[in-house]
Amino acid sequence: MSISTYLKGESEGVEYLMWTKDTNEQGSQNMSSEFRRGTQDDLSRVCTTFARSFWDDPVMRWLFPDDDVFRDGTVMQGFFQRVMAHDCTLVTPDVAAFSLWIPPTRPELDVDTGPSEPPSEELLVKLIALREVVAANTPEEDHWYLQMVGTHPDWQRRGIGSTLIREGLTWAKRDGVGAYLETETIENVAYYRHLGFEVRTEWDVAAGGPHMWGMWHPVN
Repeated sequence: MSISTYLKGESEGVEYLMWTKDTNEQGSQNMSSEFRRGTQDDLSRVCTTFARSFWDDPVMRWLFPDDDVFRDGTVMQGFFQRVMAHDCTLVTPDVAAFSLWIPPTRPELDVDTGPSEPPSEELLVKLIALREVVAANTPEEDHWYLQMVGTHPDWQRRGIGSTLIREGLTWAKRDGVGAYLETETIENVAYYRHLGFEVRTEWDVAAGGPHMWGMWHPVN
């Protein structure tokens, strides 16, 4: 999908950007959509879209294999609160798609996520294994970090996720730094390559975890 026009607007006091799809693409029809900065008010809908779009994700289902635990996505609510506190989350108006970005240096924020139950011993082992291997492969260069991107299955393959990613990449270009992400399927590797990322490292996660790739988008 090529993006022909960006328009700035305002809806109920919230700034958004509108993109329009080129109508000369083969088989295309007129369509438009919007995206805006996500806020904590979007948290429940981010959880829902996450659960639907990551239902078969190798990392998430390794961490949370119980369908009932994973079903509504609230198992990640505290995590989303912390990431969204950076004010660098992009969402569609109905939050059918989102992208979570963290700015260079990944600053730590003091966020009150409320009471939560401690993880089980099994989950704690997995979380430590994941954290250690991800940290070992994190680039030393300053970069914008694409923590996560998800699109509700009913809206996939329409270029919405790509639009949210490309917008985040404009922040990296503005700041003169690269962008980085991790992914855990070979299909996603091909998808992100289409957006200008290339594989920098790959690894297996201990404790029975999946294979993962670290991908880098160079400075433009």
